[in-house]
Amino acid sequence: MELYHTDIASSDPALLERATRTAEEFAGRYRVPGVAGICFLGSVARGYFDRHADIDVALFTGTGFDTASVPLFQRADGFEVHCHVSRLVDETAATWDTARRWTYSECRIFHDPDGRIAELLREKVPLRPDERRWLLISGITLSEWYINRLTVLWVERGSIASAHGMFARGLDHFHDMLFSLNDRLVADHKWRCFAAERLPLLPTDFRARMEDVTLVYALTVDDLARRREAFMAMWREMLPLVERDVGMGYEEFKDTV
Repeated sequence: MELYHTDIASSDPALLERATRTAEEFAGRYRVPGVAGICFLGSVARGYFDRHADIDVALFTGTGFDTASVPLFQRADGFEVHCHVSRLVDETAATWDTARRWTYSECRIFHDPDGRIAELLREKVPLRPDERRWLLISGITLSEWYINRLTVLWVERGSIASAHGMFARGLDHFHDMLFSLNDRLVADHKWRCFAAERLPLLPTDFRARMEDVTLVYALTVDDLARRREAFMAMWREMLPLVERDVGMGYEEFKDTV
């Protein structure tokens, strides 16, 4: 599982080392017969730690383990520890949403004596081919619809604020396309912009151009046009890559969304 959060500016290597040691010592207490597996999530798994971070530990238990015996929030060596406790049988049966899958795509397995946690993650986490294809098609189509078309509609309806507001949803769809084009699960909203900038396949000068798109100088029609054209330049650059990937032209697939 690929990690790409190791360049957090506020990360303190010494603090990360201490937090990792604390996490391992804390989790070691739960290496007991009733616990099927243990994973580290969040900062310890991703390789950064700062004063805002906590330790996230996921415990997968057997059917006879009392999950209520593990407090949700604990403290260890001055760190807050957040314990996510669930029964392995329930997790196996459950449908995992994208946010959960993305979180576990970057986890670190600490304890898995029977290999059942690795098996669970292989089943639940990966981006499926049909899912990826749909996110490519819907992402490129809906991002254009929100930013290039609905902005015009809201100007005509007399709400410039609503027109500018369309960018937020449109950029969500554009990110869906970008992550999928890179064979990655779409990052959780808290991490999405940061993670997107670190994808290998992106529009040219993506960070600077995205800043230009998201920056609002004024709630005016002129500034809306500036933002829209800045976005559409990136959109036009990525469209041929999506068309080639899905084996269809935009005019063929846009009405399927």
